[in-house]
Amino acid sequence: MKRPLLNVYRLMAGFFVLWIISGCAGYGFRGSVNNLPPDIKTVSIPVFLNESIEPGVEVIFANALIYEFNRSQVLRVVSESEAQAQIIGKIRSIAIDPVIYANLSQALERRLTIFLEVTCQRSDNEKILWQNQGLSRYEVYRVTTDPNQTQRNKEEAIKKIAQDLSERIHNSILENF
Repeated sequence: MKRPLLNVYRLMAGFFVLWIISGCAGYGFRGSVNNLPPDIKTVSIPVFLNESIEPGVEVIFANALIYEFNRSQVLRVVSESEAQAQIIGKIRSIAIDPVIYANLSQALERRLTIFLEVTCQRSDNEKILWQNQGLSRYEVYRVTTDPNQTQRNKEEAIKKIAQDLSERIHNSILENF
């Protein structure tokens, strides 16, 4: 007598699983979708142009974006001569503003904001595949009495911004959001 009831539960569980799976059709894991033209399999990411006064930040951003594309393995990062697409970035500016003051003349925390322009274009005809001229992100860092520590805190904030924006750029290019 219990055998038919067990089969009914199994059948209902099977239908429930199919129903859940069918509701997820069209979705993929973030970073695994590629909405670029099907012939684009490789990309080059040259060092960003740096229009800010912060030296070296252009290399940090290019390396973070290269890391993001290598991590996802959706497109292969290659040299410019081998690439079917190119991601060109420009650091327009960096702003540093005090956030919390110890007194009228000394800040305890500063907000570092970075403004970027990024374009993904075909290598053969320079047709723009994706572009965002208004990317920005900020991070707050601690100011200490030790200028070397404050500089390290600032550099960590730049790296965090580069990681976050690189993930956003990567996902936007591939998913067209």
